[in-house]
Amino acid sequence: MRVAVVGAGIAGLVAARDLAAGGHDVLVIEKSRGLGGRMAARRVEGMVLDHGLPVLEVPSGGVLAGLVRDLAADGLVHLDGDAVAWPAGMTVLPKAMAGAVEVLPGTRVSALRVSGQGIEIAQDQGNTIRMVDAVVITAPAPQAVELLATLPDAVAQADALRAVEYDPAVMVLAGLSIDEPGWLAARPDSGPIAYVINEAVKGRAPTGGVIPVVIRLRPDDSARLFDATDDTVLGEVMPALAGVMGPSAPTVWTQVKRWRYATARTRIDQDVVNPAGSRVIIAGDAVAAGPSVEDVARTGQWAARRLLSG
Repeated sequence: MRVAVVGAGIAGLVAARDLAAGGHDVLVIEKSRGLGGRMAARRVEGMVLDHGLPVLEVPSGGVLAGLVRDLAADGLVHLDGDAVAWPAGMTVLPKAMAGAVEVLPGTRVSALRVSGQGIEIAQDQGNTIRMVDAVVITAPAPQAVELLATLPDAVAQADALRAVEYDPAVMVLAGLSIDEPGWLAARPDSGPIAYVINEAVKGRAPTGGVIPVVIRLRPDDSARLFDATDDTVLGEVMPALAGVMGPSAPTVWTQVKRWRYATARTRIDQDVVNPAGSRVIIAGDAVAAGPSVEDVARTGQWAARRLLSG
């Protein structure tokens, strides 16, 4: 069976890995240049910052547990119970998962077209990427709806996904000239900041005495400031950060990042949105049992099992 997986986040990579292990021809198509979705990491001024998820917990016996143990054995991650520290950034995990499958990055899927016995995957210029027998869509619900709208027999799936709502996220990445704090996370009781993550504590030595931090705004403040200029965002965040870190914490550099579909506020059941016999399977955070990476990974596993059993 030929399968296209739309989205190289954790759900898509789990589905692709399991389908490939079952002997199927799998292509993962990702609109971004990087892998991992919300397990994103960025290098700034020689420092690695996880600007998607702040931390990752991998329960023993979960979908991701074996992969993380392998990475730990190779010295690429550090384990402390269920918590995982990533000296080189969280993208180590999705990069390892993608090693067994074909991935086409930097390509946006714009349409799915039924053609004969197969499904044509078209890119945004209208060109055909590949003909496949089945598709797993792991993109956020609004983007999945756009693709489903191009298939006449996927109206019910599209209608179900429209009920899923997301909170946006605005993050500020910053380098602070301070002594390294002894904590991983600070969560103010009030103000626009939801949390501050000390990236240096993840096994990443400070560079030139500069401590990298990731600041995430609360959902309401993220929505309010999502389309604001970077200067406007920083004008609210940096005074609030001084209340967390202390006023004598000089800022060396800053970057503002935005995720439009950061966290699913509502979800639907994966069984409900995927009728038996469908050749287009929905996975990802929209149909996850909860917000954790492990919950999302299980939707990819579910999608693969549905296709393998069909």
